[in-house]
Formats: sequence, structure tokens, C-alpha cells
Amino acid sequence: MPPIPEARRRADSAPVLALSVLVAAMALVALARHRADAAGPAPPPAKVLPVVESPGAVALREGRPMDVNAASAADLELLPRIGPALARRILEARPFATVDDLVRVRGIGPRTLERLRPLVRVSAADPRDP
Repeated sequence: MPPIPEARRRADSAPVLALSVLVAAMALVALARHRADAAGPAPPPAKVLPVVESPGAVALREGRPMDVNAASAADLELLPRIGPALARRILEARPFATVDDLVRVRGIGPRTLERLRPLVRVSAADPRDP
């Protein structure tokens, strides 16, 4: 019997190789399904609660100034250069009659006031009064 050329040996093994890969892929899919079934039903999707924006956040998002007499500490922290401590001092210094009154708050100087001026406004009445 004459020897089989190398090219023919490779051509004969191609279908066997393809079948082997197919069988291995099917085995992996079956294993994945088995593990998924063994783990039980999938948990229900987490409930996504609607985000309720505060009036101050809505005003800033819409390009309107925020009322510093009615804003919460979280609203005030949305303003540039206002952190938790400065927001707390603003709340303690309220009510403000004008935006210029913000300079009464320790930590707000003329430069910070000028940065805040287009972003804030002062309501006519104190929101804490009934």
C-alpha cells in the first residue's frame, strides 16, 4: 500500500475536527443550562424607584436661579464651591433679603458671591413663616 500524502491526511481530518468542536460546544451549552436550572429561578428584577428632584435641582437643570431661602442643604451643595459645611452655614444664616446678603455667611466673599449671583435668587418671604 502506498503512503498517503500529507495534504490528503489533513483534508480527511477536517470533518472529524469540525464534528469534535460541535460536540464540545453542545456539551458546554448543556452544562450551562444544567447549572442555570440547578441554581433555581432567576430573582425578579430590582425595582427602579423614580428620582424625585427637589425644586432647587429642577431650577438649576432648567437654567433658572435657585431660591436660597427655600433650598435644602442638598440643593445648596449643587452650587459651585458650596460643600456640606458652607451649605449648613447658609441654612443657619437664613432668611436673606437680597442675594448680596450671602456675604454674611462665613466662607462667602465677594468673588464667591459673583460666581453664585447668576445661579441664585432670594424669595420675597421667609419660607419658614406659615
